[in-house]
Amino acid sequence: MTTGSPLKLIFRFALPLLAGNLLQQVYSITDTIIVGNFADHGDDCIAAIGVASPILFLMTSLFFGIGQGASIIIAQFYGADDKDGIKRAVDTIYLFLFLASIPLTAIGLLVCKRILVAISAEGLILEYAGAYLSIMFLGITASFGFNLNSGILNGFGNSKISLLFLGISVTTNIALDFLFLLVFKMGITGVAIATITAQFTAFIFGIIHINRKNYGFKISYNIKKLNLDFKLLKNIARIGLPGGIQNMLFSVGFMFLFNLINTINAANPGFTTGFTSAQRIDAFAFLPIMSFAAAVTTFVGQNIGAGNLERVKKGVRTTCIIGVISSLLICAIVLPFSSNLIGLFTDTPEVIKFGQGYLFRIMPFIWILAVHFIISNSLRGAGQSMIPLLGSFIGLWFARIPAAYLIARLTPDTPENIYFSFLAGWILGLIPIMSYYISGKWKARAFQFVRKEQ
Repeated sequence: MTTGSPLKLIFRFALPLLAGNLLQQVYSITDTIIVGNFADHGDDCIAAIGVASPILFLMTSLFFGIGQGASIIIAQFYGADDKDGIKRAVDTIYLFLFLASIPLTAIGLLVCKRILVAISAEGLILEYAGAYLSIMFLGITASFGFNLNSGILNGFGNSKISLLFLGISVTTNIALDFLFLLVFKMGITGVAIATITAQFTAFIFGIIHINRKNYGFKISYNIKKLNLDFKLLKNIARIGLPGGIQNMLFSVGFMFLFNLINTINAANPGFTTGFTSAQRIDAFAFLPIMSFAAAVTTFVGQNIGAGNLERVKKGVRTTCIIGVISSLLICAIVLPFSSNLIGLFTDTPEVIKFGQGYLFRIMPFIWILAVHFIISNSLRGAGQSMIPLLGSFIGLWFARIPAAYLIARLTPDTPENIYFSFLAGWILGLIPIMSYYISGKWKARAFQFVRKEQ
């Protein structure tokens, strides 16, 4: 990505990522459709997965953030043609994440039920979410390994192979969903087992591929042969931890939001399920922007590694334009069919109504979130992660959460209005991120970091 047209390169790298993300979301939507239509108490199962997701994300955010930091470091080493640096980074991140997964599993099993109770989950939603989380925490190593291999390959700019392994995971997952739910009638437990099994399968295929190809290193199956570089781990953490902390804050904020949503659900049955169903549509629609944002992270990392700082700015500007145009097109496609889309998951009228309420209040403004994502990922690719963290913190805790509770109090007869709080958070959070990027201070700091590592 260090030579040639930034537009073509970003598109070329983003398209396999988009296809991969589409596969992931096709699985997520298919999974929700299967659960909603074939599991006993399908609406409660959908709500349980929605409630459980931010808790799982909270517990894993720091570690996935460090993994993203390693991917950025690998991209910079790759841009600088430093094969020894790549080997040290891969060994270090593999050893660290797998050792860390042991206490994380134990902590997750101990606290997940208590967190569910704290955010007002009750009845079948509480029961199903607890069962789902327990299995997901037991299989967390498979999730780490699968995502780590994808991050390593993306750092090389090889998103096509990542797509292949994701395809293996998604295909396995959907097949096992049908087997466990339709044949063995395992309900939400079967969904969780299918997810972990599919991720483990793709993880093993990823290791086999990396070791067979000439990437300049191999991943040892013997943990004793992996070498931990503490100095490099410190720099990986410096880049990755702010993103991990940002995701943790996002998860905590989402749990506050779910506390409010579950409270509203008590008076408006179907509200939590409507929110979860609409989020599946929202996540699917936002995939092109996420893919471009991920591509620009690698683009920035490799060009900084090669010293092409002005080229970075051109690529970021191009990606922002693509993101805004994509957002407007997505909105024009999704909103006219919102009722049909929510209807894929359930035929309960209240759920469809509440899901539409979410989409009509969120989708017209996702172009703001697109710019937010792209600028934040650009700064992370430059090794500057603290400003995106600050922007997310401000947007979440000074705008989204207080606005949601205030709006709920002011408009109790229209609970869907709480989703306007998302817009408030995006706008306020974008201000420090965009200001720092425009200032250009990140250029000198990024270059100093690369020189130090070399």
